[in-house]
Amino acid sequence: MRILKYILLLILLILLAFSVYLSTKEGNFSVTKSKVINIEKSTLFQYVNDYQNWESFLNLNEKNLKASYPNNTVGVGGSFNWTGSNGNGSVETTFLKENDSIAQKVSWNGVTSDAFITFKDTVGGTKVTWNSSGKLDFMGKVESFFSSGFEKKLGSDFENNLIALEKVLSKEISTYSIDLDGIVEVSHQKYLKRKGESTISGFYTALQESMPLLYNFVQENKIKTNKQKFVVFDKYDVANDKVEFSIASTLMEIIYTTPESEFTVDSIMPHQALKITLKGDYSHSKEAWDKGFDYLKKNNLEQNYNGTFREVYVKNNTEVKQPSQWLTEIYIPVKQQISKPIRPVPVTPTPIE
Repeated sequence: MRILKYILLLILLILLAFSVYLSTKEGNFSVTKSKVINIEKSTLFQYVNDYQNWESFLNLNEKNLKASYPNNTVGVGGSFNWTGSNGNGSVETTFLKENDSIAQKVSWNGVTSDAFITFKDTVGGTKVTWNSSGKLDFMGKVESFFSSGFEKKLGSDFENNLIALEKVLSKEISTYSIDLDGIVEVSHQKYLKRKGESTISGFYTALQESMPLLYNFVQENKIKTNKQKFVVFDKYDVANDKVEFSIASTLMEIIYTTPESEFTVDSIMPHQALKITLKGDYSHSKEAWDKGFDYLKKNNLEQNYNGTFREVYVKNNTEVKQPSQWLTEIYIPVKQQISKPIRPVPVTPTPIE
């Protein structure tokens, strides 16, 4: 009996010493991993900047984690959460520099850290660097002690995530098609809009940030629209690297907004337009527009600058996460010179290796 007491006392002393050791042990950590990915910097930035895409490269299913999303998943204030048998976590964007870097606040089972992801042009593509630093609490130190170190595990996760990001995005980006559908009649329609502006390279990031604002306004005020979002290009200034646009949705009823509201009502007047259909990521939009302009030139068709230059997002990332499945219709207004539609001409690009 006395021996048992000594054994229990010894175990207690060992546990106490272990607790003191962990309590006094430095809990700071810092992990940095990089990978060169053969994808354009702006495309990578836009993909990573939307947390709805993170499931595709974080392997949450393999870790038995389930993600949930708030209304805003893009840009500063964008976030997402995850839960699972191994605990809960969240990440929120606190700062970003367009096509350059994203700063985040991360929480995982009570451990809070700062993360920083940068995107730099380099030979062979874009160098993506993922850094995380913070301080472990007591339980974090215990877990780290018995799992060969927290930094080693986090570093391994970062490496796997970057490999998965390259694999998923390379496939999604390279799968796309462009069809020239010919000249169509655009009918009169009234639409609700919200103006915005951005750099040319930052347009689709600004678009993703603007879409939830329009959606929330429509939902909060119970406005009836056809639910399809589109963009009207008010000004495209290449010389000054500036795009002025309106994110919009067609109205199914007559409404009025107050003079001080950032949301207003406008109209599309009847006109003819060349319709182009892009199936795939927005990074191919320029190619789709260029093919449209080339088609007009080859067929001696003049642009109608009184018409409405638009991109209609028939299927976007709010409906399907895979960029290869996004469907965008582009309309280039033309002067009315023909009496019947031009036969559609399909254009399929060579896939990117």
